[in-house]
Amino acid sequence: MKRYMLTWIAVFLAAVSVSSAASAESHLPRFGRGFGSGQTSYVSVETITASGNTSVVIDQTSQINYATVVEFGGSGTVDATVIQTGTRNFVDVIQVGGTTNALIEQSGVSNTAYVTQFGTSTNSLIAQFGSMNAGYVSQHGRTNWSGIFQVSR
Repeated sequence: MKRYMLTWIAVFLAAVSVSSAASAESHLPRFGRGFGSGQTSYVSVETITASGNTSVVIDQTSQINYATVVEFGGSGTVDATVIQTGTRNFVDVIQVGGTTNALIEQSGVSNTAYVTQFGTSTNSLIAQFGSMNAGYVSQHGRTNWSGIFQVSR
């Protein structure tokens, strides 16, 4: 358990040291040593903060994937799609808007997803494929829908 926590602390510290708020149109670069012809990273960290009616899409394929999305849409619609494939995957989505939509797909040994939504209509779907899956959803609104699907390999 200590090893697991230390890994996430290291990923978080790396995210804090290399990331600052990015617009919805830009993503932070992946870092780590590449190998093979595809330059696949060992660690992928993406943090996106967006305002207005936004659609954020993050697609990560590394051994360790960490994504944070914070969207403020006012009375408009905000959408977030996060797809992660790797050994350890972590995502945290926070959305505020008239309508909030979050779609998360994770495939790996350890998958953790957090979704927090505030809006008139809140919708989330988490699909996790792996040995250790954890999904958490907190919705605050008039019309709330959420689904968590977990498949162990």
